[in-house]
Amino acid sequence: MSAASAGVERTSFEGPHGPVDAVQVRPASGGRSPAPAVLILHEGLGLTVHTIELARRFAQEGYLAFAPNLYSHDATHRTFTEAEVARGVSLLRAADRDEVVARLPASEQERLKKVFAWFGSRDTSTYLPDARAAAAHLVGRSDVRPGGVAAVGFSLGGGLVGQLAVAGVALAAGAVFYGQAPALEQVKNVRFPLQVHYAEEDPAITPRAPAVGEAFRAAGRELISFVYPGTRHGFFNETRPAYHADAAQLSWRRTREFFAERTGNVAQWRPQAVAGEGARAAG
Repeated sequence: MSAASAGVERTSFEGPHGPVDAVQVRPASGGRSPAPAVLILHEGLGLTVHTIELARRFAQEGYLAFAPNLYSHDATHRTFTEAEVARGVSLLRAADRDEVVARLPASEQERLKKVFAWFGSRDTSTYLPDARAAAAHLVGRSDVRPGGVAAVGFSLGGGLVGQLAVAGVALAAGAVFYGQAPALEQVKNVRFPLQVHYAEEDPAITPRAPAVGEAFRAAGRELISFVYPGTRHGFFNETRPAYHADAAQLSWRRTREFFAERTGNVAQWRPQAVAGEGARAAG
């Protein structure tokens, strides 16, 4: 077993459309049980090595880390390598995409075109039901602390954390990294506090931040939001061109402290107040 896979278990759970593949990493806390848990919802790249390493990081913090594969029902996605999906997604909205692709060997051009077509035509209808089933799976486990389940998501997965919130799913906390905001008229249904991490240069997501904050304030729901200067969509992922080391480190600390406080993982909670940090909407 490689260092990257040490402690990682391949598992599955039942979703409304059939079995859903997942990986889990048990907490590195001397066998303490039940433990708090973190549900990790991946970005559009899929359940990648980066996501698995993030699960290991949460396990080191004392959580049962659980990451479902939201593409479990997607036969086309299984025909691509992780590298092909990453390359295709990085080029999707590039201004010079056609020129870059045209310079590649014909076989690579064909593969990238298939990735482009797949990404634009994915059946997204199973993602939220599977995310809800994953949350219910964790909440119902005997090795998970009652009231101790948090969820974190990135881009696609970040939007799903928001959808779980407005769907009235009862979790301890949620962290959203550059995810699409849910319908604001549904904010009144939110049942857990949210922490949102925005990239400054993210025109599809960040301009809605003020309206999202106002909706949470009006509904008396708790929202803590941060905008990271000089960052782009995907800044947390060290394998993406948009990776920003300082913002990734700071957002990781903020997420760790937020989850530790809200899940009762007090051994890991070491709050470090920063003057003027964050925008908060709380009831």
